[in-house]
Amino acid sequence: MRRTAAFRSTALATLLLVSISCVSTHLPPISSQGGAFKPLSDERELWDQSRAEEEKLLGHVQLYGDARLDAYLERVVSRLNPPRMAANREVHYQVRVIEDPTLNAFSYPHGSIYVHTGLLARLDNEDELATVLGHEMTHVEDRHLLRYQRSARNQEIGLSVAAFTAEILVEAAADHAAGNGSWGKAVAIDVFGNLLVDFGLQLAFVASVNGYGRGLEAEADEGGFAKMAAAGYDLRQAPNVYLALLEDQGDPHAATAFFFGSHPRLRERVEATRQYLKQHPGAYSGTPVAAADRAALDQAFARHMEPVVREDARLNLERGNLKLAETEIAKARAWDPEDPGTYLLKGKLKLVQASADGKSPEEADRLRAAAEDAFREAIELDSSLPAPHRELGLLLYDRKDFRGACAQLRRSADLDPKGDEAGRVQDRIAEMERNGSCG
Repeated sequence: MRRTAAFRSTALATLLLVSISCVSTHLPPISSQGGAFKPLSDERELWDQSRAEEEKLLGHVQLYGDARLDAYLERVVSRLNPPRMAANREVHYQVRVIEDPTLNAFSYPHGSIYVHTGLLARLDNEDELATVLGHEMTHVEDRHLLRYQRSARNQEIGLSVAAFTAEILVEAAADHAAGNGSWGKAVAIDVFGNLLVDFGLQLAFVASVNGYGRGLEAEADEGGFAKMAAAGYDLRQAPNVYLALLEDQGDPHAATAFFFGSHPRLRERVEATRQYLKQHPGAYSGTPVAAADRAALDQAFARHMEPVVREDARLNLERGNLKLAETEIAKARAWDPEDPGTYLLKGKLKLVQASADGKSPEEADRLRAAAEDAFREAIELDSSLPAPHRELGLLLYDRKDFRGACAQLRRSADLDPKGDEAGRVQDRIAEMERNGSCG
């Protein structure tokens, strides 16, 4: 049942009260104690809670599952990690990627960091990636969830209240997106946001959707910048992360609050980042990176992220976010112009665009021709993949080029006789054979 407007207003007011009343307690960062660090008793309890919640989370999300990408992200984290933080024996970072198109990243206080494919796909270089990871690492190093929890307890406000009111924000965001025709975005918000609510994953909700409030989030930004500077990353790239997310947010009234927050907060953070750069003019040259090393960084980033961008394009295409899918397909092609999977996606996108309302017959024919070209390019790059043959065969079938359709569908059936689409392919072949259309 949908909440009433009055109920939502009350919940939002409660959330504001939480934000205002939660004054951060003062705790030294983990790195200040180096190898001597030991968690406090309530901190140990929070870690136990976060590990139990993480286990539950892993039962309900789809991990991207690329060991090479995970290793790459671990290397970036290792580069960002200050020596005294790395020396502690209690907290060790582990990065996992969730297959989800929403713009989200969050961390658990015991060191687990989660980044969504949707956020990774928006990044253009390792410096921007370091902006995201450095932010999450600072949440862990500076013990933000413990400080947040203590402040809430001091005010007799539990984390469950923040999670409860944040549920209203997720619902409002999904309603707003759907009301403006952005069904794909509404589905994405609803699926991940409500997953956290429905399964009682309060810590992840606070960390990703609700956030720790302006003070601790600003501290995480600046701590991340310091890590980037010490590691030799270019801080001038940091505002590009916020700008990319700002562009994706689109509507300033939307209540999406993933990772960097709402539209006004993103603008604040763009300005705050620029001010930080003005106040620290030499920060981005902590350890100068030679041109050859910079080229190697960019190549490594593109090599690891191209499959992520392609996969996120697929997710956005499935959810009807056609403009974003098209942008990501172009980005993936620029990084790897010989990837057949990207051409397969391009062909599928063109077919969806051809069937959209308002397309003239001429424009629809042009888009279908572009789809055929993309499928043929995918086949030329790798003829052993069944999907391009199948998609081309079905397209030719719709155009009544039955001889061509039969050849492509038979090839698809030979390559993937038991696949998810095998029954549909065999039905088409059998129909054409009965009609004598295969030649």
